[in-house]
Amino acid sequence: MPIIQMMKTFVLILILLPFVAFGQKVKPEITNPDILPEKEFKLTVKKIAPGEIKFPFSSIKIIDNRFDTSKIGFVPVFQIIGNKKRVGRKVVFSEGVAKAIENYYNEFYQNAFSNTDTKLLIVMKKFWFSGVDDEKNKEIDISRNEKTQSFLYCKWEYYLNKGAIFIPLKRIDTVVNGVMFESEIKEDQKRNKEVLKLILNGLIEVPDFNKAVAGIEKLPKKTWVEIQKYNAIYYDIPVLRDTFFNKGIYVNFNEFKNNKPSIINFTEKKIRLGLNEFENYLEDEKGNRITKYWGYFDGNDLKIGKYGNEKLYRKNYAFEFFLKHQYATSNEVWIPYQIDMETGNIY
Repeated sequence: MPIIQMMKTFVLILILLPFVAFGQKVKPEITNPDILPEKEFKLTVKKIAPGEIKFPFSSIKIIDNRFDTSKIGFVPVFQIIGNKKRVGRKVVFSEGVAKAIENYYNEFYQNAFSNTDTKLLIVMKKFWFSGVDDEKNKEIDISRNEKTQSFLYCKWEYYLNKGAIFIPLKRIDTVVNGVMFESEIKEDQKRNKEVLKLILNGLIEVPDFNKAVAGIEKLPKKTWVEIQKYNAIYYDIPVLRDTFFNKGIYVNFNEFKNNKPSIINFTEKKIRLGLNEFENYLEDEKGNRITKYWGYFDGNDLKIGKYGNEKLYRKNYAFEFFLKHQYATSNEVWIPYQIDMETGNIY
């Protein structure tokens, strides 16, 4: 190859290199729950709802207004081989959460709808499976096997939509107890789908929509713009809105939520726990150990102090982290959790 041609080729490579590098997707850190593989569920309708079910609307529309719209939770995977594993899968719907539930409802209840210009709008604020019992709200201690007892955190808002008018009907804010949501055993996967469908059916069949429609004229009216503004308030949290974290220690969740740490001057130190194991701890400017705090930002990493100073990572409008569990078999595993940005609890 002539020298001039070689130089042209070399220059072209140099020009293209930044574009190649820019096009490569940066992989998340190993301590980020977003590295986990997905467990995909597909909501299929094998038979339609019985004829005695009748709704006063013609279809159902779903809007996903949750802090994290990418999944419906994490499922621990307990077929553990070896030690120091980050285990779990992200439970997702193949069509996306809102679309999957909307399609399921409109197909399953096709004979229950009325021939009317009124529709049902559902705004999801929470729909999350977890092994954490919200009522106890204590240090994390989920089951240690694949038969994990799970809970469904659910907060839905229901509106009747007629033309340009939206009528608020009802809000469900509950935690469904005793939901078995295993991940790996094949025969349980089929049962998981049926349990999920029963929950979804209950969320539509339990509310008395016919009674609401009967008194529709007395109910307040909203426009679509008002609905959108109301939904946007859910994300209007300083720590989500700000472009950076303020360096310091957040003593409680409220300080974190407002991105206003009350302890600015601190030092992060390490103590040896084992041969290759260390634990971070914090000291104030006088050298006193700080023991009670929600989390902190050291200028580089955001960490949650209540659970071993593990790194926190943002996902959509929420934050996630891995928490270490020590098993009786001496295996150490890290299980993923997410912070409920409304309450500060984790699930």
